[in-house]
Amino acid sequence: MSNLRAMAGGDFAQRQRGFTLMELMIVVVIVGILSGVAFPAYKAYVDRAKRTEGKAFLMEIAARQERYYFDNNSYATSAVNLGYATTTPKSDESHYSLTNPIAAGGSGSITTSYLLKITTVSPWVDDTCGTYLTLDSKGAQGSDTGNAICWSK
Repeated sequence: MSNLRAMAGGDFAQRQRGFTLMELMIVVVIVGILSGVAFPAYKAYVDRAKRTEGKAFLMEIAARQERYYFDNNSYATSAVNLGYATTTPKSDESHYSLTNPIAAGGSGSITTSYLLKITTVSPWVDDTCGTYLTLDSKGAQGSDTGNAICWSK
């Protein structure tokens, strides 16, 4: 039996097993700090990806408007005229929907300009850009907050 104790490095009762409370608390603090930094960065990344989806959706609608204008010598005032199945179509991942009717300017039955406005779909609201993005026929871009970062990159 003394041979076994000598091989194991001493008395079994004196050997430490497991982690101390201090070691566990240090790990908890490190994980807390890492998650406190990672979560806001992840949320900003997700918001930026959703905003990119919205901008692509606006560009798609604008392209449809230009095709409609080429065929009819007037811009459309409804999403249905642009080939959408509903008056308020949604983006690919359904984070934005088009506000209808499409704001249009002109005289008589000929519309010579448009203003497209897409709004966020609940429950998501973009903290940086607010609840909507806009694009008009002259290419002017806007947002709820007026923040320039909404249309950058």
